[in-house]
Amino acid sequence: MELDEILALLTVILIAAFGIWLYRRLHKPDITKLFNAKTILTDREYEFYKRLKPLADEYGLSIYTKVRLADLIEPKPKNENPYWMECFNKIKAKHIDFAIADEETAIVALIELDDTSHSRPDRIERDDFVNAVLENTGYTLLRTYGELDVIEEYLDGQQ
Repeated sequence: MELDEILALLTVILIAAFGIWLYRRLHKPDITKLFNAKTILTDREYEFYKRLKPLADEYGLSIYTKVRLADLIEPKPKNENPYWMECFNKIKAKHIDFAIADEETAIVALIELDDTSHSRPDRIERDDFVNAVLENTGYTLLRTYGELDVIEEYLDGQQ
C-alpha cells in the first residue's frame, strides 16, 4: 500500500468516526426519559417495616428508610486525612436499611435487614467494613434476619 492510499484510508476513517460522533451528538435521546419509578422498599423490607412500625411507635421513635451512609458519617477533614476521597468513595453509595430516631431526630439505632446474600464473600467484606465504621463513629448497628427481638431487647435496655 502506497502512502497516498494509507492517508486516503485514514481520512475516510476519520471522516466516518467524526460522522458517527456528530450523529450521536445530535441525536442524543432525552436521558430524563430513560428511567422507571420504583418502590423505595423491597417487598421483604416493607413487610419488616410494617412489623417494626408498632414497636417504634411504642417507644416514641421515628423510622427512616434507606439512609445513605454518607448522611450518617463523613471522612475526617482533608487536612487530617490524605485518604479523604478513598474514604468518601467507600461510603457514598452504601445505605443502611432502617434508622430509628427520637423526637430530636437523634439516631437511636441503625438496623440492617440481612438475608442469605450476606454470607457471600463480597457482602461479608462490605458488612465488616460497615460494622467497623459505624462502631468507630459511635453508632449502634443491629442486624436481623427479620426478627424484632434483638431490636426490642436493645430498646428496653435504653430506657
